[in-house]
Amino acid sequence: MPQAFKDLFSSLPSEEDWITASFRLYQGFWLSPRLFKGILTCQNHFQAHPSDILLVTSPKSGTTWLKAILFALLNRAKYSDSVSQQRHPLLTQNSHDLVPFLELNLYLGQENPDLTAIASPRLFATHMPYSLLPQSVRDSQLQAGLPV
Repeated sequence: MPQAFKDLFSSLPSEEDWITASFRLYQGFWLSPRLFKGILTCQNHFQAHPSDILLVTSPKSGTTWLKAILFALLNRAKYSDSVSQQRHPLLTQNSHDLVPFLELNLYLGQENPDLTAIASPRLFATHMPYSLLPQSVRDSQLQAGLPV
């Protein structure tokens, strides 16, 4: 873990009475060390494209189903015939693998994941509130989760 990250994390207000590791207050939200690392890395490195689609949900609000529905809608032409339907990725893969979380799947494990292999429009999910989204998302042309 980079020293700059450790220094920032240790400088934040903390709360030790949680069941798990101490939480830190970052930009108005209490975050675990693991989640803080993923969010901070995503904020610093993710560059939104105008065609990106972001599924922004609260935890435990049906995100798994929404990911599956959104993936199916976005790829409906690709898997419309009967042969393609039998190879539909949702039959063999979890929707969390097909629509990765920015702060958990992509930026938690590595500082700068290779997103070039993801075809446009890129489909991502996040539980980050608007104020924690990367600046490139907040400054982009994305409106209400749909490309303009």
